Amino acid sequence: MIWSKFNYLCKSPENRNFLYNSRTNALMTFNDEVFEKLLEIEQGKKIATISGLFDSESLKNLEKAKILVSSYEDENFISQKKYIRYKRSFNEDVLGIVIVPTYGCNFKCPYCYEKDLPVNLMPEHVQDQVIEYIKSFKKAKEVHLGWHGGEPLLAFKQIKRLLKKLREEKINLKVHNLVTNGYLLDEEKCNFFRDFKLDNVQITIDGLRESHNNSRLHKAGLPTYDVIMDNIDLLFRIHPTCHVVIRVNIHKENQNDFPLLCEEIQNRWERHNNYTISMHYANDHGNGCKVACFKNKEKILYTEYLVKQNKLTNLSLYPSPKLSGCTATFDNAYVIGVEGELYKCWVDVGKKERTVGNIFSKEQNTSLLSEYMVGTDMFTDNKCLNCTFLPICNGGCGLRRLEYKQSGTEYDVCPIDTKDFGKLLDLHYTAKLINK
Repeated sequence: MIWSKFNYLCKSPENRNFLYNSRTNALMTFNDEVFEKLLEIEQGKKIATISGLFDSESLKNLEKAKILVSSYEDENFISQKKYIRYKRSFNEDVLGIVIVPTYGCNFKCPYCYEKDLPVNLMPEHVQDQVIEYIKSFKKAKEVHLGWHGGEPLLAFKQIKRLLKKLREEKINLKVHNLVTNGYLLDEEKCNFFRDFKLDNVQITIDGLRESHNNSRLHKAGLPTYDVIMDNIDLLFRIHPTCHVVIRVNIHKENQNDFPLLCEEIQNRWERHNNYTISMHYANDHGNGCKVACFKNKEKILYTEYLVKQNKLTNLSLYPSPKLSGCTATFDNAYVIGVEGELYKCWVDVGKKERTVGNIFSKEQNTSLLSEYMVGTDMFTDNKCLNCTFLPICNGGCGLRRLEYKQSGTEYDVCPIDTKDFGKLLDLHYTAKLINK
């Protein structure tokens, strides 16, 4: 047996001796004496001494937790992960379609990556071809449909027409989602989406009233916070089975609002439990983001602030094995633009050089498709393949790797910092203690 490459052994900032395995998500603590000997084992100096540290039952537990593995087992795990990922990526049973009925938006958010796009609406002949395009996937047993923009509700007329046609064609919408800023989500739209069984809606609230109104800017200069919150009230009343994801984009201008916003949301909607608060960090996609974004090093410090000073213990602090992906990494998944052009990545919308085809032709940009599907994932990156945290990571954004391959743009897609991981484990421990 050998020491697994997926073991992370550290003395944390809180002076705890942690041994974590990213493959099984096992976490153990040891006294100083055992920890020092484990450090020697990790360095390959005295692997044989491990039998003297633990009894036979404990050694079996270490093998069960994959702390100790056979000589080829770690590499075989990577092969398994790669096989399962690609098997899922090329599954034809599910069709994922995101429709962008307009590039127009009524907001001018400072971190938006969709800028200077034409304010146009999807024409009827394109809508009709969208239906035919969806029907052409004969092997798909179910359709996962999403609406995106711009602000999709500016094209509510187009959405209504498309959904009615999908119903007429008896298309099985297994999942139905909407991403909106929420400003136009009035009573009429709530009633309509109830009738067409909208499952999830994502709406962004960027802090308390003042911060939000500075961050989520209406093009007409109107405040947006109260309108959006009232519209969410409407949705809860009219369509209570629709799950609402409250997205909060954190940047340095609104960072102190998040704990207070969580409290305000919980107080306002204490009778509604069909929502989640999803915290994200505003990202500069290279399009002139006008807010101060957090660097990776600063994110762990912010998490520490939330847990220790604000007692926010419901954050997702503990890692978990991941094998998901995004639209770009699934063969049967596309973003359909206003004129019927096809994209693999939401960030690519409106960029002609990033189209992979269109709904009127069977021709495909195989060069770009192959990069997104198999050319820019974690299995093409030696840093990922040699990383302790590969089992709990999806390898980061393939778009960043694509930009590096195409133009040499430097990138760092690692969502986990090995130097700060011990602090993350400390925060997980602290949160557990607070909850006791």
